[in-house]
Amino acid sequence: MIRSFTLLAGLALIGSLLYGSFFYSNSAAPKRAKPAKQERILEALEYENRITQDPALGYPPVERLMQALKKTKALQQYYATRTPGGILESHWRERGPNNIGGRTRVIHIDLNDPDRKTIWAGGVSGGLWKTDDVTASRPVWNKADDYLDNISIGAMAQDPNEPDLLYMGTGELYAGIAGFALFKSENGGKDWAILPNTTNGNFLFTQELFVHPQTRDVYAGTTKGLYRSSNQGLSWEKVLGAGAGTFQETIHDIAFHKASGTIYVSTTSVIYKSTSGDAGSWENLTAGTNFSEGFTRVEISVSQGSPQYLYAVGNSGGNGSGVHRLAEGSDFWEISSAPISNDGENWTRGQGGYDLEIAVDPFNGQRVFIGGIDLYASESGGISFNQISDWTGNPLQFVHADQHKILFDEQQQGVVYFGNDGGFFRSFNGGSNIQAANTEYNVTQFYAADIHPEALRDYFIGGTQDNGSLQLNQYGVVGARTVLGGDGFYAHIDQDEPQYQLVSLYYGDYAMSVDGGASFGVGVNTEGGFVNPSDYDDKANILYSQTNDGDFYRWDRESTQGGIINIENADISVTHVRVCPNVPNRIYLGAGSGRIYRIDNAHQGSTVNATSLGVNNAGSISSIDIELGNPDHLLVTLSNYGVTSVYESIDGGQSWMASEGNLPDMPVRWGLFNPNDASQAIIATELGVWATGQLNGAQTEWAPPTPGIGIPLTRTTMLQARQSDKVVLAATYGRGMWTSDLFSDPLPVITGNRVHYTQSPLFLTAQRSLRAESFEWDFGDGTAGSGETVYKEYAQIGEYALKMTINGSLSETAPIKILPDHSLPYSSEGEAYSGGFEAFPEQFGVHTIKGSSWERGNSSISGKSGVNSGNNAFVIGLDELYYQPNTETYLYLPNFDFSVQGIYELSFWAKFKLQGGFDGFQLQYSTDRGQTWKQLGTDKDGDWYNYTNESEPAAAFPLGASYFSGTKNSFDKFSLNVSGLAGNEDVAFRFVFRSENTGNHNGLAIDDVKITKYDGELLTKLLNFGGEFSSASQIRLAWETQPEYKCQYFEVEQSLNGKTFESVGRVNAKGYLATDLKSYTFSTPGDRLLYFFRLRVVNEDPAEDYEEVFYSPTIALRKENFYSGREVLRVFPNPFQDFIEVTFTDVMDDDVYYELYDMSGRLARKGKQLATGPLMRLEITGLPAGVYVLSLRIGEEGEEQTFQLLGL
Repeated sequence: MIRSFTLLAGLALIGSLLYGSFFYSNSAAPKRAKPAKQERILEALEYENRITQDPALGYPPVERLMQALKKTKALQQYYATRTPGGILESHWRERGPNNIGGRTRVIHIDLNDPDRKTIWAGGVSGGLWKTDDVTASRPVWNKADDYLDNISIGAMAQDPNEPDLLYMGTGELYAGIAGFALFKSENGGKDWAILPNTTNGNFLFTQELFVHPQTRDVYAGTTKGLYRSSNQGLSWEKVLGAGAGTFQETIHDIAFHKASGTIYVSTTSVIYKSTSGDAGSWENLTAGTNFSEGFTRVEISVSQGSPQYLYAVGNSGGNGSGVHRLAEGSDFWEISSAPISNDGENWTRGQGGYDLEIAVDPFNGQRVFIGGIDLYASESGGISFNQISDWTGNPLQFVHADQHKILFDEQQQGVVYFGNDGGFFRSFNGGSNIQAANTEYNVTQFYAADIHPEALRDYFIGGTQDNGSLQLNQYGVVGARTVLGGDGFYAHIDQDEPQYQLVSLYYGDYAMSVDGGASFGVGVNTEGGFVNPSDYDDKANILYSQTNDGDFYRWDRESTQGGIINIENADISVTHVRVCPNVPNRIYLGAGSGRIYRIDNAHQGSTVNATSLGVNNAGSISSIDIELGNPDHLLVTLSNYGVTSVYESIDGGQSWMASEGNLPDMPVRWGLFNPNDASQAIIATELGVWATGQLNGAQTEWAPPTPGIGIPLTRTTMLQARQSDKVVLAATYGRGMWTSDLFSDPLPVITGNRVHYTQSPLFLTAQRSLRAESFEWDFGDGTAGSGETVYKEYAQIGEYALKMTINGSLSETAPIKILPDHSLPYSSEGEAYSGGFEAFPEQFGVHTIKGSSWERGNSSISGKSGVNSGNNAFVIGLDELYYQPNTETYLYLPNFDFSVQGIYELSFWAKFKLQGGFDGFQLQYSTDRGQTWKQLGTDKDGDWYNYTNESEPAAAFPLGASYFSGTKNSFDKFSLNVSGLAGNEDVAFRFVFRSENTGNHNGLAIDDVKITKYDGELLTKLLNFGGEFSSASQIRLAWETQPEYKCQYFEVEQSLNGKTFESVGRVNAKGYLATDLKSYTFSTPGDRLLYFFRLRVVNEDPAEDYEEVFYSPTIALRKENFYSGREVLRVFPNPFQDFIEVTFTDVMDDDVYYELYDMSGRLARKGKQLATGPLMRLEITGLPAGVYVLSLRIGEEGEEQTFQLLGL
């Protein structure tokens, strides 16, 4: 077998830079050996180079894409003056992912924003993006211009004197993605234009841009040297590089010291400085010094304070060096040891040519960050480092692997931004807490993708560069779930048994799901190339793929047997695999020689014969499509520059018609016939998806994407069409996934809630309709509307027949039910109670998205049979033995008035038999009459949910959601205090049931939904406070409450003398707002004979400015056999002056008789006073100084006690 994978000479420089790497996943899985990143990058480059090179040149002339882009724009303008319609004017919708970024090397703070909240970010293949508020909890990114979508953003700079002037460099040297030229904007980034004098090849890879704040000169660091423009980009001169002061051409970094006006530049292994920037003025800072030798890339940063230091790190053999530090005026470099990761490896893990970065804090010249795989921080000027992130998220904070950009905000201390292979990350506290901020930053690079066969189903999987294999499972621009880490490639969904799905890693390592994508396990390793083209036979359940050890690999899913298959009569380097949809067990193999090989009976035998179908003499076959029902009609694309890219055959490949027509010279990566009319086709190109209304050989006219509705002008790698509704999925390399209905038959589809409330706009949309050009709405109440999306407010409760018509003739109808407002309480004691589901059906409504439905009745099926009371419950699948997979159904209750402050409780009875953890139901509430809904309660609430999804991304409810799940064999009551909703005029509730796609389970029934309101005084009431010596040295206190109104906690206070109290503990309230009896206990040490206790009860609600604090009555606790009666414990103060205080051995409620005698026996005072509690105070004034005797008697019959006192 011929297997030659030699890197082209044009990649030699890149290969020397990319040496060594490490695999990573964005999950917290254990680290394990994977192909080194250097190997992965080089193989990806080699593969891309091989399939796109101009065979006459031996390398890809990427500069031709600029001419292709110009031609594309001209064709777009041409078609804009016409109305081509049909597939020439197809609509495409972005699908995401909106939660996963991509490789980002450019981050720039917009100087036009005085608050410094506006940030620019550049994806290496996803164009330029901007967020207007990076401080938002979820910053939203917007793409700058579709014109830039196919451009690799490599550098950016802004003129500080005229901030509307921005410059942008293109190309990514470190992964071999060439750019075109430099761009310039004169209106703050709204519009961009190419600088004409930079299209000469010197600016294909621009790593750095810098605008001098004094001279306004623009510097560009490229692989051809350092260039300078003194006229805002009109012309350029080379000031450093071969022929301009150094033999090293490639510029890696530029740094600037403001105070001295010094420019620093690093090349492959040398650092220069200049204050003028003129050619010949650059001083070599490394020659003749102790600066390390052998670097192939050097990155630098300069401190702005005093003393001034220049910092540098280098790549040597893939390993990042220790920090090199040079003090201003010195020629001696301080060199530290290379930092070691927490698991003992060099900080770049062998890929220092790919990810290497250093930055110094502008507020602290000793604080240095470096980035390789992870992030490291030094507080000692680079002498020592601490690792501050880990790509696994364990044990340090998660930051995606492969750091490319670290940017400190020079005006806001502690603000630092990071760019890596996972997109954009930010920190506002100096790196202590780093968070991803990638919302809508859709620069994900897909190699391949597949679509679920079910009509209108929004489910897609695909493989991405460095972000794994992703699953998207919702309508709209949505987030993705990672189902397999690393680099993802080809993916397949069995089109007649979609529970079987395949995703893959490099070298043909496939993982399989047997549960519809819920989980992926071991599949097969085909020992293929880095990119492993494959196809899956849905009928025979066989995977066919490229392999390095033979001509192709065959794996039978049912027998799990696989093996290498050799072709006896051909040597093939496979670039594409296609299963024939018409002839069983026929496959086509596309080769890197420009030929196609047809193999019949490919499902059997270890050796086969192939029929060669010559297409072109050179080039790589990138796709083969076969008209469904016509095995002789083939469409073939090639992905190389300099070759005819599209061919058609109507005789099974015996002859071919070149059908490139007016296409620019650019790679074409996929092609599809129109399934309705095979004389039409679409193709995936380097500039989006193009279409033709008539395949006509050399006269074929291709139309580019339509601006505003078409796919962006970005590299599109694959197209997949499903038969059920003919929706097409496009995978792009830099702008995520997109779908189109260009082939679909027109179909009206209404999306929106079917149950709603009066006085609230109901959102209704026809966005999911297929091939819809116009939209008319009949709301069923005598009113109408038009437009793709409408808002309808119904004035009266009741049921309405909604009708939506597309294209003037095709309609869909849907029932709409508008529910009433209802007073509280919602119980049998209230008015028009419907929570038992026996009467007033106008008060509840059901909306089922898919699967089984809530139904009113009395089921006889085990697990959901019977009712709690009356004759009816609401049941999931009333007469179904098992509820359906992927069910989503809603049961709505009326809208309630909670405006009056009070204590409210919601309760219901339920029995259920559900798949534990995966399926379940929850309650949701709305305070805006059904516009938005939130989960009601959590599993931390007593008598409420029994499960929270903490680890199952495949469960029906998302991660973090709480719900009822598992089994409850008989009707049980569940209740939740909902007093927190008090103060809202509108509170609606709904029950939500969801199931995932596996298992057989009966369902659930609910009954007797109630909302009660406490009508008594809104005040916490304390009951039965008491205590005892529970042992010789321990005291136990107990008390109860009913109700509790905004009760926060109980402070337990103790006194040893009945007067002075101190806190000995706190008990948090159980109810806060509760009407049921709550019980509490508290234990404390008790070694003394007598204690007094009281409770300080704290009730507060700062949001409502409510505070009510009160004390319980005091209790006395006495050890048994001591203080058996009521006695005076202590009299004080002694000496006394104006008063005497008396404490007792018990809590008093009796008269105390007192007599006070002087030393002569004369009665000075006499009387009685009611003592309440453990303390009594006697006011004694007007007495001369002297010695007195106080006689005290508790009650008329009490025993007399005397005390001698000194009066002052």
